[in-house]
Formats: sequence, C-alpha cells, structure tokens
Amino acid sequence: MNNQTILDRIAELPRIKLARLRTPFEEAARLQAAIAESMDADVDAVPRIFIKRDDATGFAFGGNKARHMEFLFAHLINRGFDTVVNINHYHSNQARFVAASCAKMNMKCHMVAVDMVDAPVIGNLLIGHLTGAEIHRVPGEYSRSVAEKLVSEENDAGRNATILSDNDFSDIAGMIGFLETGIELDAQIADFPSPTCGGGFRWGPETPLRMWGLVGRSIAGLRLYARNTGKNWTASATAYSHTQPDSYEAVYIDRSTRVAQLLGLDTALEAGDLDTITGYTGSDYGIPTEGVFEAIHLVAKTEGIILDPNYTGKSMSALIGEIRAGNLDPEEPVIFIHSGGLPQTFAFADQLWNWQPN
Repeated sequence: MNNQTILDRIAELPRIKLARLRTPFEEAARLQAAIAESMDADVDAVPRIFIKRDDATGFAFGGNKARHMEFLFAHLINRGFDTVVNINHYHSNQARFVAASCAKMNMKCHMVAVDMVDAPVIGNLLIGHLTGAEIHRVPGEYSRSVAEKLVSEENDAGRNATILSDNDFSDIAGMIGFLETGIELDAQIADFPSPTCGGGFRWGPETPLRMWGLVGRSIAGLRLYARNTGKNWTASATAYSHTQPDSYEAVYIDRSTRVAQLLGLDTALEAGDLDTITGYTGSDYGIPTEGVFEAIHLVAKTEGIILDPNYTGKSMSALIGEIRAGNLDPEEPVIFIHSGGLPQTFAFADQLWNWQPN
C-alpha cells in the first residue's frame, strides 16, 4: 500500500488542527556515547539512537496526544457534543490534552481526576485548571458514578454531554494519528544524512529500524504503518504500569483491526507484531524508579532533551537497560518516540534535584 493512498483515506476523516506537525527528528550521538561509556564499551557496541520529538507538537505543552485529539474532537463535534466528562489519573497527559482541546473548541470540560486527592496541584492537573476544566478529585472507586452524575446534570441543564471513554472512537484516534506519523517519519528518515552503523553499512529503504516507545496507540500506529507499506520496522513497547504483554496484544490487534476496516488498509496488526518490554514499571503507575531518574539526567545532560518521570523516563530507562543487557542488535538503529509529558517533570522536582547515581 502506498503512502498517498493512506493519506487520502485519512483525509476523508473529520479533523481539526491542533498540532504543529513534522516534529523534529534528531540523532542522539552523545547519549549513545554516554551509554557506551557506562558499559565500558566501544560506541559501536550501542545502537545509534534517534529521537522523534513529539514533545514539540506545540499544543498544551506538547506531546503525542495532540495528534490523537485532532481526530477525536472532530468526531465529538460532528456528533453534536458540547461537554466532555473525562475520567483519568490526576497526573494524566491525556486529561491535560482533553481539557486544552475543550478550551480550543469552546466546549465544557469536567476532569474526574482519580487517585491522590490530596496531591499538590501541579503538572497536568494545573494545566487542566488553567485551560478552564472543572476538576473533580475523587478516589478511583467513585470515578464512574461521579462522571455519570455530571453527564446527567449537564444534559438536564440543556447541554449535550458525554463520558469520553464511552466513545469507541477514542480507542482508535491515536492509532490513526500515528499511522499518519509513520509517513512523516519515513520522509524524515529518507532525508536524514545516512549514518554509518556498526559493521560499516549505511541505512537505506530496507535497513531494519526499531521503533521504541510506550505501550499504547502511538507505537502500534507506527507498526501498523510499517505492516501496510512493507517497511522493515520492528517496534518495542515499554510497559509503564503493570500491563501484561498478552492483554496489550489483544488490545492492539482489536484496535488495529478497527482502523484497518475504517480506512480500507491491506492488513491489521497480528500477534507478535510488537515486542512488549516489561520489568521497568516500578512499584506502581506513575512512580519513577532509580532507572527513570538516571535516564532523565542522562538525556538532559547529553542532549538537552527533557523526559518525564511517568512515561518517557520509563521508556528510556527500558531502552538503556536493554542495551546494557545486550538484548538489542547494535547494528539496528533505534528511533525513540518522545511522547511528551513534560508538565509532570516538575511534580518530581525534589526527587530529581536530590537524585545521585549509585
């Protein structure tokens, strides 16, 4: 399947402009060298690392979900909704983007912020407040009943409200956005000065590349693009919470099947299409590990790029850990998907300030 056909079919979907696209694509040569030094190894023992900078989408502090919301909010508006009730963790990036998208679209937003009801108002929760969302901080067991009550009250008042997670399209909007991102990234790879990798070869159209990101819609969208265009791209999805590989596999197969049917793609994803990386989640969702703190410091000091403690920090800690363990081919370049999440970095200011390597 060719890129223009995919673009033409995506163009048939309702969409609103939110993201600043063709985000930067950069080589992280100093990071590669620092990882090699930490292993007491030659730099050729470490894969070349490139970073797709979706922290630079330019909307609501940036992040990959700006791409998701372009399709999701057009879908909601076309169905006549003017009020969104969103249930998610209190430090959710998705919640920040939903609140900001509502502000941009002149829609009312209720953030049902789950867990840690007494946590300081900082990071994504603060951004939600600044963008005008009404925030309801509740323990997780009450989140659904609170959301349903809010929808009922809004509809009784003459508005048209929906709980976002009740809209099936919210499950696939991000995969659609990153199917398109595959085309963007493919062009950037072709334009990038061809690196000489270990073993002396140069990359070309058939060079194997490993996409590296988080469990979720974005990395699955890139792999879906590769399957439909014959690109030699593998994909590793880092579990940032207690996500089991088998449950994630069922989810990405189901969602990719729906995307393939919607857009008339040649194929959906199949079992084994994504390599799920576990062992780097830490004690709980949103709780950084020592490896996360090291990854944040290392990437900042070598590349001037900031990661967040909840998501990209865990993904990068997994990449560093797997390289050190010898689990990655040093001749296969890695493209790290920086999905944003920067507001939450400041929620861990004290820990990041005081962290010292062991």
